[in-house]
Amino acid sequence: MIGLLVHELKARWRSVLGWTLGLVALGVTYIAVYPGAGDVMADLADLEIYEALGISMTTFDGYIASVIVQYVPVLLGIYAILVGTRTLAGEEDEGTLELVLAQPIRRWQIVAVKTFSIAVAMALIVVLAGLGCAAIFQAYRSQIDTAVMPMQLFAAVLSGWPICMAFAMISLFLSAFLPSRRLASMVAAVVFIASYFGETLTGMVSSLEAIEPFSLFYYFDSSPNVFTEGVRAGDVGILLGVAALFFLLAVLSFSRRNVTVGAWPWVRNAAPR
Repeated sequence: MIGLLVHELKARWRSVLGWTLGLVALGVTYIAVYPGAGDVMADLADLEIYEALGISMTTFDGYIASVIVQYVPVLLGIYAILVGTRTLAGEEDEGTLELVLAQPIRRWQIVAVKTFSIAVAMALIVVLAGLGCAAIFQAYRSQIDTAVMPMQLFAAVLSGWPICMAFAMISLFLSAFLPSRRLASMVAAVVFIASYFGETLTGMVSSLEAIEPFSLFYYFDSSPNVFTEGVRAGDVGILLGVAALFFLLAVLSFSRRNVTVGAWPWVRNAAPR
């Protein structure tokens, strides 16, 4: 089990490095451009496209919350779907999952090890990206009129980890339940897109407010309030609860079927052991 964990962690260092550099580059771009273009951005604040996407340009607090705090989990959510669907369904399609199952490890332990490695990888990405964005912000802070502190920006970026874990565990469950990685990725992407744009749409149409809590992004605060009020513990609890639920569903799905390529769960269960 320890050997599998070490292997999983080593296998993810390239993706951790790549996604960290990409998110830091995002922060560098948006923070560095603000001192010279802040006034111009404020003049564009009334554009309908910005209002529809929930982007605020009137103050630096709203700007940085809209373009960094909001889009870190959106971009990292793509990584969550990729890594979540590849973990079981992808390995099954490639024919490498059988090698893992040949080890003297219970199936729930395999899922637990892979989940832990995913959680560590995404935690490292948000921590390093948050530190990078905070460092860049500190370098430009003297040129920006704001009460936001670098560590507040770091904490806000870090708050994207729970929602990314929720999407990663949904993707992991789909990879254990559906017959191929392609189908699992498609369904996970639909869930992700519907959750993101659904939360935006329900915020614009009052008649849809009743279904707003069904969007995971409803429990992620990307408003300037996240800097002053911090992350709501209740929202974090809900997102981690969703992640735990789908982890358990993934364990159940993976434990009760044979490993076959391209077969639905009821076909897998009927296959000879």
